[in-house]
Amino acid sequence: MNHSGIHNLPGLDNPGCLPTPEGPLARNRSSRVNPFGRTSGPEVAIIGGTLSSVLGNLSEQNRRDVANSLEYATHVAHQKTSEDEGFERFWEEYMDCLFSIGWEKTRNEWSNLSLEDTTSDVETFCDYVIDNIRNDPLYTQDEKDLIIRGLEVIRSQVDKHEFFRRFTVRKSRGALGVSTALVEDDVLKLRFSAFMFNCDAEVQDYLTSSIAHITFDAKRGIIAARADQNSIDLHRAQLEEELDQASGDYIYRMDI
Repeated sequence: MNHSGIHNLPGLDNPGCLPTPEGPLARNRSSRVNPFGRTSGPEVAIIGGTLSSVLGNLSEQNRRDVANSLEYATHVAHQKTSEDEGFERFWEEYMDCLFSIGWEKTRNEWSNLSLEDTTSDVETFCDYVIDNIRNDPLYTQDEKDLIIRGLEVIRSQVDKHEFFRRFTVRKSRGALGVSTALVEDDVLKLRFSAFMFNCDAEVQDYLTSSIAHITFDAKRGIIAARADQNSIDLHRAQLEEELDQASGDYIYRMDI
């Protein structure tokens, strides 16, 4: 496939995020998985190491655009980073790509976290994330309920748990993302929390592993973006053409 089409799209201000022919997007697949299969109502799906959710007021086209964007950013970030790098650069590449394919950054803040900031008993890394989401004013109560329910399903079901683990563990370092998409004032918007853990020992997974005997540092990124719909409309067909070459690698549909 000739990748030059997307490189030359007007408005794509970071062509360096685009994969080379040697990357995962060049592998042929028979059919692409659509993470959001409904035309209305709230949904959740796993896209790489992120639990992605959409609220009920998104149209079918909105859902498609959100899925395209998150899947593509995941592909690119995994291609451009390695197991030995941890996740700082992964999130940097992920966000740089997202902001180059039709999303305008409205917030991008990173901070260190402490167990002293938790408001409930925390036994696992997933508990830690859930407690943080539950108390984060970034999300509405509906969004919080959807995210927390999705995380509980993932860690309680072996197939989803194992799929998610593949993207969230790099030796003694881990990452876990949650995102929500909604339409507000007729604008499609994304809200994203990116968590990173740097531990003093290797961790098998970041959903069920106990933190009782592990020393770790934690960071969180809070990211918000709004869709430049004209730009997304312009890029859609060629972006999907690229994604069709690597379907299924990062997607797991959920029904909750």
